[in-house]
Amino acid sequence: MVSRNAHSPVFIVGSPRSGTSILVDGLLSAGYEGYREGSFLSLITPLSTIIDRHYSVFATGNPKLLISQVPKDRLKGELFEALKRIVEEHNKSAPWLDKTGNPEMVQAIPALRALWTDSVFIFAKRRGIENVVSRLKKFPQHNFRYHCDDWARNMRSWRDIRDTLPGHARLEIDQQEIAQFPENTADRIATFLNINDSAARIIADTFREKRPQQTSDGTASRLLDLTGTRWSQDQIEVFQQSCSAEMDAYGYSLDSTYWRLQQRAPSETAVGS
Repeated sequence: MVSRNAHSPVFIVGSPRSGTSILVDGLLSAGYEGYREGSFLSLITPLSTIIDRHYSVFATGNPKLLISQVPKDRLKGELFEALKRIVEEHNKSAPWLDKTGNPEMVQAIPALRALWTDSVFIFAKRRGIENVVSRLKKFPQHNFRYHCDDWARNMRSWRDIRDTLPGHARLEIDQQEIAQFPENTADRIATFLNINDSAARIIADTFREKRPQQTSDGTASRLLDLTGTRWSQDQIEVFQQSCSAEMDAYGYSLDSTYWRLQQRAPSETAVGS
């Protein structure tokens, strides 16, 4: 099991249906503490936006106004510290993790790093085609365009932020790496988190036994192309409008190879080969 020397806290971020849940399963099985879902610290982003908007209107610099006497950064800092205290009340033992899968959580990463200077981040990703197919089955209350846009927002938010993080504090894991190369992926995670070989084997066993969440048998490792999705032409056009930029940026293909030829998975053998 993991020791107290393992990196903590670990924030698992990324789009829903991209392997975030199986990453939580793996780390919990290896001895990390934490909840299966966080959905709390992502409040940082809307709170920050509301404060910025409010100050832009009312903080005129007039000394007769109270708001002009309260620095915006101080207000944010004290509010965010309150969130930190609450989180730590519910995560008393290190090492612990948090999983929150939405763009707001990714956008909160600079604040999270300021609150927990030793924090590290695992970004779970999955190609847009398989992700949207899975989302439509899991979350039918949202329409096709919503799922395309939301996948793209998650991916873009991470690209915007990842280079601000030191290399030792960030790791990207593709859902297909978990599904097809559980041992190699577990080893990468173990090295990243400074955990021992026995914990890595537990994570690999969890990846093999539980597999990433599937909407039906075999869907976690099934690779598609656009024609195999059975989407309408209008839906294909929406997908390309919303997702093409991020598909290109991450090196994803539009066919069943999954990766473009020049972009290979970090595992020994490329996904889809």
